[in-house]
Amino acid sequence: MDILLIAVVILLYSFQTLFQTSYTKTYPGKPEHAAPVFCVLESLAIVLVTLCFTGFRFPVSPETLVIGLLNAGALFGYNTALMKAGTTGSYAFMNVMMLSGGILIPMVYLVFLGIYPSWYQYLAIAAMLAAFVLMNLEDFKLKDTPAIYYVMCVLLFCFNGLYGTFIKMQDAVRREESKSMIIITFGIMGLIAFIRLILREKKDSLSAFKIRGKNLLWLILCIISAALAINVLVLVVALMENTAVLYTLENGGVLLLSALYSIFIFKEKPSPLKIAGILLAAASMIVLSIPR
Repeated sequence: MDILLIAVVILLYSFQTLFQTSYTKTYPGKPEHAAPVFCVLESLAIVLVTLCFTGFRFPVSPETLVIGLLNAGALFGYNTALMKAGTTGSYAFMNVMMLSGGILIPMVYLVFLGIYPSWYQYLAIAAMLAAFVLMNLEDFKLKDTPAIYYVMCVLLFCFNGLYGTFIKMQDAVRREESKSMIIITFGIMGLIAFIRLILREKKDSLSAFKIRGKNLLWLILCIISAALAINVLVLVVALMENTAVLYTLENGGVLLLSALYSIFIFKEKPSPLKIAGILLAAASMIVLSIPR
């Protein structure tokens, strides 16, 4: 059951990545408005879908409120660093930093709790990190990159890791309020993104939400995938003690499917290095799927 649910999470997050790429490319407004508009509408959709799953109940303790607020800050910081890094330097290097943080920081938290992967899981996690590099190495273009780009990449590493860590932390403290934390996290993050858009654009802020045609279709598909993915993810977190394995499978699986989408949907020709990375990522996932 755990493996099946993890597969669902991977598939949903890969769909989100695929549809978000199409949404960004077809966004009809100013390019800089695409990300904040997406953050606002994604947050609204996730809050509504999660409330439906809870029967519109919202139990919240002080612990869940605090962790939810911290996670909202991590998510907002992640989105801000992602937008800044994406416009100042190599997407490939940024991607490796982001994915690696999503695995390593939660693993450090688990070690602090006394939860350790087995020796072969450590090897598989290391192999997955190596696969990230192999799949992106040829697109590392760091010449003349400004220093702010590297700062944003480090922040991406930290914020992506903290986001997963806070989800696990809340599960350990108040598991029955996990969906309430989702509502707090995305509700606050969406509100921050909306206020920021209004303060920056003033009169143009509402016109940024004029979405139509294919762009609206990609947006709807993307936010539905995201809303379902996060709700399934918190369910899997509650079932798995070792989230280092979970996050390695999730991040690696999404990257692996994204690479396959680029080959079979967008007809990109893979290089030998990328193929090696795909095979190494697949091998890592197979090993991590073996019960301890």
